[in-house]
Amino acid sequence: MSAVRLLVTDVSAGAFVERVLKNPSTEQFQILTPEAEDEEALLSVVPDADAILCYKANLPGSVIRAGDSLRFIQKHGLNCKNIDVAAAAERNIPVGTQVLLRSMTVAEQAMAIMLACARKVVPGHRAVSGADYVGMDVEPIRTSQWNFKSNWVQIEGMNELFGTKVGIIGLGDIGMEIAKRCLAFGMEIYYYQRSAHSKDVEATFEASYLPLNELLAAADYLVLSLPHTPESEGLIGSAQLDRLKREATLINVARGAIVDENALVEALRGGGIAMAGLDVYQMEPLPEFSPLRELPNVVLLPHTGGGSYRAWDIDIPASLNNVRRFFEG
Repeated sequence: MSAVRLLVTDVSAGAFVERVLKNPSTEQFQILTPEAEDEEALLSVVPDADAILCYKANLPGSVIRAGDSLRFIQKHGLNCKNIDVAAAAERNIPVGTQVLLRSMTVAEQAMAIMLACARKVVPGHRAVSGADYVGMDVEPIRTSQWNFKSNWVQIEGMNELFGTKVGIIGLGDIGMEIAKRCLAFGMEIYYYQRSAHSKDVEATFEASYLPLNELLAAADYLVLSLPHTPESEGLIGSAQLDRLKREATLINVARGAIVDENALVEALRGGGIAMAGLDVYQMEPLPEFSPLRELPNVVLLPHTGGGSYRAWDIDIPASLNNVRRFFEG
């Protein structure tokens, strides 16, 4: 089989093209790249492409229709909202998708933080590691099946995720992975983004769309998994925090600037919301003068949602392998 001419659309998404080019799996392809991600630049190169690998760049119908030799489109991820799938269907061009490990790692981080908040993991750890029983009129005993000291430190406010409502802002690749895990925990799933998914997608995740204000009012756990854009910066401020339940928990695994941190501090101090679990901040590392560091009702992590960072070495070969498999029949 002659080398497949593969157009990689994303020349602006971080180092995506560079990572593709460095991967040994590209040896069987002739890689094409546009000068930019706009429609005109894509139109200039797509006539020479047999296949397209698309990550976050927009792939409009005009580009798909201009691909005279185009036979296959591979989305690097699950969410195809940036691809005109209807135009591909008109030309009988299949669109492949790929579950990304990097999306799973962030979803796991969101669930870890959510569980830490619900089960009071941080104060529990501190109580045990600090031997807080000393001075509490509690003495250690040898335990057995029916002889033990349950919650001897008397931590209050522990909850289960089961049966609670999670509101996910941004049901893209990462949000979908979060929704899968919330579904496994028996949570009711709601989401908000600029436009709703199809009913088929919603049914896959048992997720219901709500306008933003309704989502805020309903959520026991508000999870942010949307990109940082001019439109999303400061999306969660005083007005939005006021709409949350006093028992609600905010989880941010997206970007720090989506949340007004001053407003969040005030809500946490004043009992406007119960807790916050943060992996991202307006400034990183979180400055030593940040009042977030002194609050008792937060879980703070140092932006470790990227996991083991092996995702790029797994995800790109997986997407390229889908293209290879298609052209090998």
